[in-house]
Amino acid sequence: METIKLSLEFLNPEECRFFKNKNGFLVLELNNEEKGRVKLSRSYPFSKPTEYICISDLEDKEIGILRDINELDNTSFELAKEELETRYFCPTITEIKSIKEKMGHFYFETKIGVKDRNFTVKNITRNVRFAGEDTLLIFDMDGNRYIMPEFSKTDVKSQRLLEPYLY
Repeated sequence: METIKLSLEFLNPEECRFFKNKNGFLVLELNNEEKGRVKLSRSYPFSKPTEYICISDLEDKEIGILRDINELDNTSFELAKEELETRYFCPTITEIKSIKEKMGHFYFETKIGVKDRNFTVKNITRNVRFAGEDTLLIFDMDGNRYIMPEFSKTDVKSQRLLEPYLY
């Protein structure tokens, strides 16, 4: 049996600097050495959105983890925050107006704030689920995420429309 060695490297925020290259992509400089374009991902996207941020190269090779982006210099913090907000863009659904099923696809008519938003969900039992005690996540066919925080406090109609799909 092959033994796999795992390592976890926490990065010193004082040694990390983020900047944008000429094409507008996020680049990491670590210990004054440019690491090239990087991707940021949250280990705990909802409970700790600024903590335990994984930094990877474009081939998904992990460079390291920042314990908290709030410890970065102001410019690097703003760039990291912007990158994470873009990657984890997750509009808040304020109302479910209808859910219609046709040939295994579920067509949602919703309100996000005051705007109407329609989207399609495939495999509803996998793509409508709780993240935490009272926060509902919905993933559409295009990979977009939607959130309903405090689901128990949403309007009764929205709750009733979703209840058959919550297991």
